[in-house]
Amino acid sequence: MKKRIKKKIKKLKKSINKINKVRVQKGRKAMLQETWATVTYGLYDNRKIRRLKKFPPALVENRMLFETNDDFTDNGRALFDYLIEKGYNKKYEIVWLVHEPSKYKEYQFENVKFVQNFKKGSTIRRAEAYKYALTSKYIFYTQAFNWIGMSRRNQLFIDLWHGCGYKANKNGRKVFFDYCLVPGDIFIKTKMEFFGCTSKKLLSFGYPRYDMMLKGSERADEYKKKLLKETDSEKLILWMPTYRHASSERLNEETLNNEFNIPIIDDADKLLELNKFCKENHILIVIKKHYLQVPYDFGENVLTNIVYLENRDLADNGLQLYEFINCSDALVSDYSSVAIDYLLLDRPLGFTLDDYEAYTESRGWVFDDPLEYMPGEHMYNMQDFENFILDIKNGKDNYKEQRASVRAKTHNVCDNYCQRVLDYFNITM
Repeated sequence: MKKRIKKKIKKLKKSINKINKVRVQKGRKAMLQETWATVTYGLYDNRKIRRLKKFPPALVENRMLFETNDDFTDNGRALFDYLIEKGYNKKYEIVWLVHEPSKYKEYQFENVKFVQNFKKGSTIRRAEAYKYALTSKYIFYTQAFNWIGMSRRNQLFIDLWHGCGYKANKNGRKVFFDYCLVPGDIFIKTKMEFFGCTSKKLLSFGYPRYDMMLKGSERADEYKKKLLKETDSEKLILWMPTYRHASSERLNEETLNNEFNIPIIDDADKLLELNKFCKENHILIVIKKHYLQVPYDFGENVLTNIVYLENRDLADNGLQLYEFINCSDALVSDYSSVAIDYLLLDRPLGFTLDDYEAYTESRGWVFDDPLEYMPGEHMYNMQDFENFILDIKNGKDNYKEQRASVRAKTHNVCDNYCQRVLDYFNITM
């Protein structure tokens, strides 16, 4: 009896601390929403969830469940689009866990359902989310699905994941799955160590989003034309740095010591210098912020040829990130997995490495010599960056053979990545 009371007191204290944290970070309105969510969870959802787990409803053999970190995006979205295009929804029920189902009315095709994942204004899961998680035969996700807390016989938990790059594991990753995708065989060993799993659970099939990246789209091409016209530019370089200053403190990589917390650009003078150089050479740089990165604050500097985009900017234009990646003439990155993905497009790559030594000390690498797996311009300062820009302007590409060599090691190339996944799990029409 005493143990049970102590446990309840501990849970109550945890909830109060969480509510206070929300008040400090997001304000009074968010605090009230979190409080209401906590109360209604205790009165209804918690009991319902416990009952669902104790007496699970029957497994629905033709039900698929999808969840992605940023609602309705990435590998899950790419696979979903393919399922709809090919008519799989006539045979399978497809359920998406999202924050606001009303936002996706235009995607509610036959046998497709969008379900509210969390209680409004909180990170507390609703009982309905558990109901669909416990009754779906196939569960596709891109981050982790540990919250379910159990799996049932004949269920398949398939982690489509969100990329394999250069960075070593940090703080341990406890990610539950039956199978997880990687781009090629070389990542099987690295992800075995990363997840602490056996090789049988890792499938070197590549990602469904590769189909989206390789195909591109007319709307993405039109968006590129608009950006180029507005900036009087002829080519678009996409810059996708990995996060340094994360929204979650435990993920921070304090490897840069500059004004903007972004590679190469140490201060406002460097930012304006880069912008002027791009303008003179009719080049547009689009900086796409990593979803974990705290937003960059470039102050009131007037930038003409450097555009800063977040996920919501792409969503407002009806675009998925990997559609837009197809539009770029070149990519600048660093240690992000997008550089590995970009090898499939066989276009120029530039790597910003000004904090390489610090990153080696802080995080470390999955490869013994990560520089060998970076087939492109290695940039340590603004002069290197400007030289790379000139190469793109002039159509100069010195790394085509090197890219092919690395691509052969990192990718298991195929013509249809979505279909490869469906075939393996015997998901047929």
